[in-house]
Amino acid sequence: MAQKKWTISLIIFLVLFLYVFFHFITVTKQLEKTVAKLQHEQKMMSHFPHVILISQEFDNPYWRKIEQGAKEAGKQYDVNIEYIGPLRTSIEEQVKLLEKAIASRVDGIIVQNLKDEAFTPLIDKAISRNIPVITIDADAPKSRRIAYVGTNNFEAGRLLGQAVVSRVEGKQEIGVIIGTDTSENQRLRLQGFLSVITEYPRLKVVSVASSNISRIQASIQAEQMLRKQPNISVMVGTSALDAIGIRMAIKNLHREDIQIFGFDDVEETMEAIKEGDIVATVVQKPYDMGYSAVKLMADHLSGKQIDKEHFTATGVIDYQNIQQGRNK
Repeated sequence: MAQKKWTISLIIFLVLFLYVFFHFITVTKQLEKTVAKLQHEQKMMSHFPHVILISQEFDNPYWRKIEQGAKEAGKQYDVNIEYIGPLRTSIEEQVKLLEKAIASRVDGIIVQNLKDEAFTPLIDKAISRNIPVITIDADAPKSRRIAYVGTNNFEAGRLLGQAVVSRVEGKQEIGVIIGTDTSENQRLRLQGFLSVITEYPRLKVVSVASSNISRIQASIQAEQMLRKQPNISVMVGTSALDAIGIRMAIKNLHREDIQIFGFDDVEETMEAIKEGDIVATVVQKPYDMGYSAVKLMADHLSGKQIDKEHFTATGVIDYQNIQQGRNK
């Protein structure tokens, strides 16, 4: 009886051993195939042009959409896209990353210009070393960049002005928060906005301040502005986080009478439109920007002629069209 039990136990043990052994062999082969596939992909990628995309802020939702578009185009046109950027908005950090990209002798650079004095000389330095540079989102028109991809910011500012004119009644005083006064795109948006507002005597811009592309600073600047100019009844933001910061300031001051207009479609702005706290926002196409920039870079690297400017679409979203108007 004991002999029989021992035989059964041995058989069970052997069956289990064989199962584990064959499972191990199967898994090992699968891993080998996966590793071989990854090595093949890496080898293939190493033959593709290496293009660096330098963002304004690494985890900013707007820049993540640009990254998505860029990487999709990279797959389509055989370009290896490396996405980098400072953890928080910092011109100094962006400049350092641009300098490193030039020193690394990459095949191409896609970068925005937040300050002419800082970026233009480096863009020209890259070009002199045969590294093509495409500016994205914010142009550096005085540089030797091969192309600009993004919004026509003067026209986007006009669109923002028209959104205010068509949705605000009567005589109103307006306060404006811009992202930064050193960036070409912000200056152009403000110029475009003012070009519309000055056509309507009933509307008057009484104050302009900079948020340094920070919702906290936007809130602080808006609150200070409203305390100094209590007759302001319309507040406008020209960068992605400005309207959200303005909304915070208005809640702190209990000023429910103020109408807010913003820029871009970050989630909090869209929710605020749904809730009626923000009237409307001008939206860009960051995914299209990223995709188009990489496509143009691929065309240039393959010897094709490309246009110096490639403008992407803009639109206005308000409570009525929020569901169908979201950009990709």
